Amino acid sequence: MSVGIPTLTLAIIAKQCHKQANKHFGEGFSRNVRSIIDKGIQQSHTVRNHMRYFTSDTHFGHPLVTALRGFLNNGRLRTEYRDVWQAQGRAAAHTWIKQYVRDNQTSFKTICDITRHENTIIGNINETVGRDDELWILGDLSYRCTVEHTLDCLRRINCRHLHLIIGNHDRNFRLRFNDMLYEDVFETIDDYREIDMELPVLDESGKITVATTQQSIAMSHFPRLSALAEEHGDWPSNWNEFADMAPTTEGWLLYGHTHQDVPDGTDPRSVNVGLDAWDFKPVSEQQILAWLASRCADQSK
Repeated sequence: MSVGIPTLTLAIIAKQCHKQANKHFGEGFSRNVRSIIDKGIQQSHTVRNHMRYFTSDTHFGHPLVTALRGFLNNGRLRTEYRDVWQAQGRAAAHTWIKQYVRDNQTSFKTICDITRHENTIIGNINETVGRDDELWILGDLSYRCTVEHTLDCLRRINCRHLHLIIGNHDRNFRLRFNDMLYEDVFETIDDYREIDMELPVLDESGKITVATTQQSIAMSHFPRLSALAEEHGDWPSNWNEFADMAPTTEGWLLYGHTHQDVPDGTDPRSVNVGLDAWDFKPVSEQQILAWLASRCADQSK
């Protein structure tokens, strides 16, 4: 398992959303928002055919990301890393493990446990996503490994309906002729895609209402261009390399890339579906609806 990242459960989201909605909009509105959350919780635990799930940044075969996520092959080192994370936070832990590699003249490949990292991710996907469901992977499948290794990981996923939104670490990033490498595994491959999803209806001021309806939501590996260019702590600093790929849409958006450890989007209408934000598990569209309801209620003060 990963180190030091608290599991952000839907129950916590529900509690936060209910509290904020009751405080700012009254008990009647709060009950309606809570019903949206409860519906998402109930449906996320109900086995149904043809559900849609989303994730990003699996990074199969990537030593640096594997190590930063706490998948280390030395028990003592793993414990020390976890202790730093819990005592000082994620950024401090990242700095600590990088310094350890430099001081000991070793490498992330030497200290990381790629097998356990990949087994955890694939196991979580197979426990969550049904064979007949859809799984949308929003980029960065793998890095520093062979195509054969990436395909082997993907074929271990039981879901038969895989879709790829291309990330900057993928071999077909800006080289779309390499799509052929993955065509036997993915049903669709895109740089950017929009689909319809049940989403909250906003009023003229942008605040959530009690209603939901089918609306378009965009999927990109990257957050909005306006957010990508801002300073966000330990976000990837080379944002300008991907400025032409970042979406400019102002509507609903799902994205990855940033390795944020919370689902909070860069604005109330976006959600980070990256593995680091969802306890290394894919997130369902019902969970996304629940999170957006919580996020919008929190922002509408």
